[in-house]
Amino acid sequence: MVLFGYPLETIYLYGFIIATILTVIYIFFGDIFESIFSFGGGSVSVVTLLLSFFAMLCGLCYIGEYLFSFNSILIFVAAFAISFIGVFIMKILILKPIAEAEQNTVQRMDEFIGCKGEVITTIPTEGFGEVLISSQFGSNAIPAKTIGKKDISQGTEVIIEGVQDGVLLVQNIAYSLKKPKL
Repeated sequence: MVLFGYPLETIYLYGFIIATILTVIYIFFGDIFESIFSFGGGSVSVVTLLLSFFAMLCGLCYIGEYLFSFNSILIFVAAFAISFIGVFIMKILILKPIAEAEQNTVQRMDEFIGCKGEVITTIPTEGFGEVLISSQFGSNAIPAKTIGKKDISQGTEVIIEGVQDGVLLVQNIAYSLKKPKL
C-alpha cells in the first residue's frame, strides 16, 4: 500500500527511527524538558509512554508489512493492540516500581535517625565520610558528615542525629545525649 507517495514500509521505518531517537533523547534530557515546559510530573511521565508506544507501533507495523501479506489495516490494528499491551506492561512492571523505589529511599533515610552506626571512612570536621548501618535487611554504607567539632575516626561508633540532602548527620556516640535505637 502507498501513502503520500511512499510505501507504508518506508513510512513505518522512518517513524520507528524518529520515535526511537526521540525516546533516547528524552531519557537523557527529559527532566530538563519537563522543568522548562512544565509538563509531565507524577511518578511516570506520559511522554515516556507515548514515545515508547509510537516506537513499538511503527516497529511492529514495519515488521508486519515486511513479513506478512495481510491487509495493511489488519497489520496496523494488531500492531496497535500489541503496542498498547506492551507499553501497559512496561509501565506496570518496570517504570512504576522504579519510581516507587526512588520515593522509598527518602523515607528509609529518615528511619535511620537515632540508629547506631560504625564509621568506615574517617569523617573530617568539614567533609564527608561513610557510616555502615546494619539492620535486619542487611548493611548499608551511607555518606555522612559530623555535627560535632572534631573529626570522627574509622571504627568509631556514632549515632545518627538527622538526614540532610541524603547525607547522614552523625555524632560520636560517646558525646551524644541520646540513646540509640535497637
